[in-house]
Amino acid sequence: MLSISNRPGNFENITAGLFFGLCILLAVLPQAAMGARSLQDVIDKAPAGSSVELPAGRFYGPVTIRKPLVLKGRGSTSVIDGNGSGTIITVLSSDVTIEDLAIRNSGKQRYSLDAAIFVGGAKRVRIHGCSIENALFGVILSRSDGCAIRDNNISSYKEDVVDNRGDGIRLWLSDANIIEGNRISESRDISLMRSNHNVIESNTIVQGRYGIYLQMCEDASVNGNEIVSNYVGILSSGSKDAKIAGNSIIKTHLATGVGIVIRGGGKHEIFHNTIMRHAQAFYIDTSAAERGMKRYIEYNRISLNNEAFHFHAIIKNNTIRNNDITDNLTDVVKNIRHTKSYDNDISLNYWDNYRGFDMDGDGIGDTPHNVLVYADKLWQFDHHLKFFYATPLLSIIDFIERLAPFSEPVLLMRDASPRISPVKNAGASGE
Repeated sequence: MLSISNRPGNFENITAGLFFGLCILLAVLPQAAMGARSLQDVIDKAPAGSSVELPAGRFYGPVTIRKPLVLKGRGSTSVIDGNGSGTIITVLSSDVTIEDLAIRNSGKQRYSLDAAIFVGGAKRVRIHGCSIENALFGVILSRSDGCAIRDNNISSYKEDVVDNRGDGIRLWLSDANIIEGNRISESRDISLMRSNHNVIESNTIVQGRYGIYLQMCEDASVNGNEIVSNYVGILSSGSKDAKIAGNSIIKTHLATGVGIVIRGGGKHEIFHNTIMRHAQAFYIDTSAAERGMKRYIEYNRISLNNEAFHFHAIIKNNTIRNNDITDNLTDVVKNIRHTKSYDNDISLNYWDNYRGFDMDGDGIGDTPHNVLVYADKLWQFDHHLKFFYATPLLSIIDFIERLAPFSEPVLLMRDASPRISPVKNAGASGE
């Protein structure tokens, strides 16, 4: 049976007698009577600050919540169905909780952002323990602050073209929210646009487009997420003061799949991540006009990628220290040949292809590790030559040039003090 109860201590002006009578009335209301009383009608008649508890069964949206309220179900057996039209639950009030519900079948119109749950202009909304399926967008926060989205399972409509899906979680102009412990699969992104001071932590994101997308955001904290089998792991565009730590970013799809993309913006701290099995572990696109150190890439495990670091134009303003850089086909790539590399702090990394010695036994190579471009890497600057990459002809030319260079190789990067042994606490586990 559907029941409504007051939260203890809330809205004390409601008399105990009125509340008791309302509970008795609803306690004897059989579930079958929901055909005569819509879920919207029950929500509208519930006192502000009360709890509407749905029994097992199927209820139908759309519904709009305009008052502080708890809307609670019994897990997967309490279903709110949108019948394939519009947004299923719209929240326009602060201090609303939605938990332990199965929410299914939103509309499919992208222009109207059809979603399972839309929160607009509200604060302290809590969405917890819900199962969201066949919803174009999962949860949207628009101009909503201080909310928490925790422990939900979210998937979009089954679309072979990933761009035709909606975002699992989408924030726009929404600050100081927590996105934690969710499992998002076969959706599009967790996307944050012009949203500041948000925490994205301990989520599992699989088989989407961008695992996490930060656009023009400040002070985002991206910690301990498992991001697997997407097209891009994390994409940060024009954002600053981002902290990306302890994430496992594994296996992107397509020949151009990237673990972490950084396009412009300000300071990024990228610590203790595991970045494996991508076309490019890092893709960094920056401007020669930027000033000051921007990217701190430290204690990461960067392994089994086609390219460890791919710089679009210039290698500048990067601190790259104490990383394990192993088993990559190519360690450093830069698209434009004649731009310089400067204002970097690159040291104490472990490169598995370092060929120096440690005669004094201090764990640091006696000579710098220089990443040079010989003839076999000229495809980095001319994509037409990539057709011949790894062919016997280029390999022979490269071998001869290393023995007796007939042209000056291009220096891309220099690690002044390379490690002889792997970094013990590199990677997402910190071990």
